[in-house]
Amino acid sequence: MSMSQPTGRPDRIVTVEEHVLPDFLSEYLDGARSNLDAAYWAESEHKLRDVGYERLADMDAHGVSMQVLSPTAPGIQVEPDPAKATALAARTNDWMAEVVASAPDRFAGFATVALQDPTAAVRELHRAIGELGMVGVLVNGHTGGAYLDEPQYREFLDAVAELEVPLYLHPANAPDAAAWTAGHPQLRGPLFGWGVETAAHFLRLLFSGVFDRTSTSGLTVILGHAGEGLLAAPSRLDSRWRVANAQRHGYRLDHPPSHYLRTNLFVTTSGVTDPLAFWAAVAGAGADRVAMALDYPMEEMGPQLAALRARWRVAELDAAADDDLLDRVAWRNISELLGLPMSSDSVAAEPAAANGVPGPR
Repeated sequence: MSMSQPTGRPDRIVTVEEHVLPDFLSEYLDGARSNLDAAYWAESEHKLRDVGYERLADMDAHGVSMQVLSPTAPGIQVEPDPAKATALAARTNDWMAEVVASAPDRFAGFATVALQDPTAAVRELHRAIGELGMVGVLVNGHTGGAYLDEPQYREFLDAVAELEVPLYLHPANAPDAAAWTAGHPQLRGPLFGWGVETAAHFLRLLFSGVFDRTSTSGLTVILGHAGEGLLAAPSRLDSRWRVANAQRHGYRLDHPPSHYLRTNLFVTTSGVTDPLAFWAAVAGAGADRVAMALDYPMEEMGPQLAALRARWRVAELDAAADDDLLDRVAWRNISELLGLPMSSDSVAAEPAAANGVPGPR
């Protein structure tokens, strides 16, 4: 924990799990609408659709310099027709490129791919990164019950690693959670189940040896929500791996599991205001592998940014982030990872500057 005397506020704030909704993806949101409070969802959906004045004004009001945007879950990954999903991925990336172009100093974007057709997903990934300027790729959990450690996705993971962009694993409902959520449907969604599904997805990649393969050893996977619980006790992953591991189940690793948390995992704070969760992320992944995210508009900006500006202080431990760590988490780490401008301007535009920039629909 950083103990030196803090002297200032972050120079800049860049947030990286910020969601949008193009009109043509609305058909995939029935599950979200049915599982969430109606008033909450109505307000959230309004903000998801706005990529102009209101969003920029909200960012300015909270001192957010830039958002890295992605379509809200589940997106096209629940589309059963591979051809339709592939076409929608291209349309989504074209739309995202227009949004970013409307305010390039305020927005960047993650690519969308249709993993229903892994070969087409590789082609679209190259187009989105190489031609449209997307800064990474975001995947909403499994695709029809298939996870990224499965053989059909090897070429896709190789392509992500070759392009030297990160893969953001965003939560989704687990396909087989019926037993442990029976009678408690709230467990399936963002309250708990999403984190379990996403943490398990990362561990599938880890335990299948993806990070030991030469072609994907440098792959960076981003997890939100302070690491989806994986960083609470890395030592237990190591100790249990020693007794329930590859030699028993047919898998081998070059290193203990906690090694990959420090070399292949990058963590964001989306939706988390708990200082101890933040410090667990810093300790488990490293001070240069943690970044700020707000999960906008599904979470409120204010409390999360208050935690940042309070330097994730833990009074009982007399611990708080020093200026260097504050800047790393607020903007520097993610800017280095995604190749974003390394500007120190706190806010690049006033709300009025966004007027007349409604963004594409």
